[in-house]
Amino acid sequence: MKLSQNIFLPMAWIFLTISATILQTFRNIEQKNLGRKLDALSASWSRFILPLPLAIICLFLTIDDVNLKFLQCVIICSVFQILGNVMMIKTLQSKNFSIGIAFMKTEALQAVVVGGIIFSLTVSNISIMAIIIASVGVLLISNLKFSNSSKILTNLKSSSTLYGLFGGFCFSITGFNIKIATTNLSALGFNKINAGIITLMWIIFLQNILFALVKSFQKRLIVDFKKIVNIENKKSFLKASFYSFFGSIAWFCAYSFGEVILVKTLGQIELVFALLVSHFMFKERHNFKEIIGIFLILLGILVVINYN
Repeated sequence: MKLSQNIFLPMAWIFLTISATILQTFRNIEQKNLGRKLDALSASWSRFILPLPLAIICLFLTIDDVNLKFLQCVIICSVFQILGNVMMIKTLQSKNFSIGIAFMKTEALQAVVVGGIIFSLTVSNISIMAIIIASVGVLLISNLKFSNSSKILTNLKSSSTLYGLFGGFCFSITGFNIKIATTNLSALGFNKINAGIITLMWIIFLQNILFALVKSFQKRLIVDFKKIVNIENKKSFLKASFYSFFGSIAWFCAYSFGEVILVKTLGQIELVFALLVSHFMFKERHNFKEIIGIFLILLGILVVINYN
């Protein structure tokens, strides 16, 4: 039994990350349905409402076990995750949204830069090359247009690009602080699974407070809350909450077991799953560029996994 645990634990982050990306893919489908009935901020908030009672219970059970460093990390996570979601919404609402999404999905590459500059982390040269290869695959899949060279520079200077880059930066900051928070809990005696779940619960609690404060400032707290809980398509609301909650558990535990840069690199496989879902569920056709993108993403992921 001890041997099997020793074999499993180093690979746990891979299983958890793949599980998280699958759940997130299906969550995005349900979120798309919710987006037709709710504004973007309310649709984002809806994911965190159902787990709130569990978060409150967890808060009271662990409030004496956490320290100031942990609290600092979860506050940073809560703020930057919401900022990242806002940037994603801004990107989707912008004129050249496909360009912004493409740059937002280069999270792994941005994590290398953020990790090196802010958190003093180092990555092997072969891993950096693999992450760059996977990021190129992301750009190919994300419908970034290369055919009209005269517009490339203009597109790169657009607000969509800035939203995408800043959104990716926010999610990178979030990932590193989740890692620090879970490592802090592990040092206090919690196992890695419990550390991931407790960190998630604290962030869910804080984000509900932040969403409520924003809605109160907009003077739409009661109106929008009623729209969320009384939404016509309750099935989509429940499914989105289910996929989001268990997907987040998988993400947070993956960060607890693995390194942020590796988790984010493997997390790019979400785009491959999204294309597979669109092909088999929605009968959409994909071009040669997207197929090459899939190949580059998978190649980059395999190299990163094998050399770390």
